Amino acid sequence: MNFDKYLNITETVNYENVKENLITISKYVVGNFFNDKPMFTEENFKYYYYDDFIFQTNNSETNYITLYIEINQTKNIKSIQTEKFKRKVKDEKIKDLHLTLEEIKNGLFEHYVTCFDNNTLLWQEKYSINLSVNEVIDNQKVNYLIRIIPCFTYVNEKGVSGVIYYDNSLYNIEIEYPLVSIQNFYNKNEATNNLYYYYDILIKNIFLECRKEKNIYFEIFETLLYNVPNKLYTDQSVKTLTQIINFLRNNNIKDYKTIDEQDFAFTSKYKSFSILFAKHALGQIEKYIKKLI
Repeated sequence: MNFDKYLNITETVNYENVKENLITISKYVVGNFFNDKPMFTEENFKYYYYDDFIFQTNNSETNYITLYIEINQTKNIKSIQTEKFKRKVKDEKIKDLHLTLEEIKNGLFEHYVTCFDNNTLLWQEKYSINLSVNEVIDNQKVNYLIRIIPCFTYVNEKGVSGVIYYDNSLYNIEIEYPLVSIQNFYNKNEATNNLYYYYDILIKNIFLECRKEKNIYFEIFETLLYNVPNKLYTDQSVKTLTQIINFLRNNNIKDYKTIDEQDFAFTSKYKSFSILFAKHALGQIEKYIKKLI
């Protein structure tokens, strides 16, 4: 069976320039906003991307880019906590701060607004500052949807460093380990002789065709396939595709880990994918495979 038509990734125009310019603008914005806030220094900030462009598994028609602005905020945490002033939050992982994440996000947003012309729309969502960037390059219209996520450095009980961010209500909390996930993705791909990457692209494109859709959620298929044992990635064939889907369909989805291996992907308290969507997607792909056998 020739799978070539299902191995395409999205063609991008000016992607590297968009990424580079966004980092440059973000450093300028961060510098301006934190200039008069002595609890932060330049060394407290890290900038990196975590999206399917990083894995080169981008096959959505829309160009989705996610930039993390990670803030190491040791001096921003209040050293004295009293019951009178202690913030009433759902989770103890959110600290009492001199400058809250909401204040930081709002402040950065105000500075970002001054950096773009009328070809860019800006708005805020519960975790992010969002940009819709429209350009015309070589007579071709290009649109990028960009999420900028300000977040704090978080180190778990195992000593693994990640990030934490939350909405303005302080009740919806996300904990992620993007840099760990990136390294684990590459490690898995190397251990499977590039077949992890191959089947991720293949299955995502099959799903898009089954659903007659143009866009797909980042990371859900990467996560599912990460949980497939390396020994099942044998070659590029219908047989291997079938045994991968059989594994995913016949094992307990609640036991599947995130790519960073720090949590359970479908039952996490802090970041959980939809079990219903995953089972539906796998069912659609299984039906497609049966037509090939």
